[in-house]
Amino acid sequence: MSMTNVEHADFTVQEREATISIVAGGSFAEAIGGIGAVVLAILGLVGVMPEDMAAIATLAVGVALLFQGIAVATRFSNLFSQTGKSLADAAELGGGMGAEFLGGAAGGILGVLAILNIAPMTLMSIAIIVFGASLLLSSTTTYRVDSLSSKLGQTTLSAGQTLAALAASGIQVLVGIAGIALGIIALVGVSTMILILVGLLCVGGSILISGTALSGTVATVLQH
Repeated sequence: MSMTNVEHADFTVQEREATISIVAGGSFAEAIGGIGAVVLAILGLVGVMPEDMAAIATLAVGVALLFQGIAVATRFSNLFSQTGKSLADAAELGGGMGAEFLGGAAGGILGVLAILNIAPMTLMSIAIIVFGASLLLSSTTTYRVDSLSSKLGQTTLSAGQTLAALAASGIQVLVGIAGIALGIIALVGVSTMILILVGLLCVGGSILISGTALSGTVATVLQH
C-alpha cells in the first residue's frame, strides 16, 4: 500500500471517529435535556413554582433539540459519503434534522421570553405545539441516525437496539401528536398551566428515550 493510500485510510478513520463522537455528544445532550425537562415538569405538577419550572423546562427542551440537530448537521455529509446511502435517505434525514434544529431554536427562544415573563402562558403553549410538530416531523431521525452510526462504525445493530430505535421513533410520533393537541387546548385557555406541564413532561420523556437509544448504539460502535 502506498503512503498516500495509508494517509487516506488514516484520514477516513479519523473522520469516522469524529463523526461518531459528535453524534454521541448531540445524543447525550438531548438525553440530558430530556431528563431536565421531565424533572422540572414533575416539580411544576406537584406545585413547586409551576410557571418558573415550565419556562425553564421549555428552554431545556429547546436546547436539547437544537444540540441534536446541530450535531447531525455538522456531520451530515460525512454520514452519507462514508455510508453510501441514497439521496432519498439523505432527504429524509435532512428534513428531520431541519425540523429538530428549527423547532429547538424556536422553542428555546420562546422559553427565554417566558423566563423573562413576556406572555409566558401563551408563549409556552405555542412552544409545546412547536415541539410536538418538531418531534412528529423528525420521528424517523433516531432510527436513521442509529442505522448510519452503526454502519459508519462497521458494526451490526442488535435486535434490542433496533427495537429500541424503532420504539423511540414510534413514541415520537405519538408524543408529537399529543403535544400539538395539548398546546392548542392550552392556547385556548383550558387548564393552561397543567396542560403545558403535561406536554413538557411528554416531550421531555420522548427526547430522553430517543437520546438514550442513540447513545446506546454509539457506545456500542465506540467499543468496537
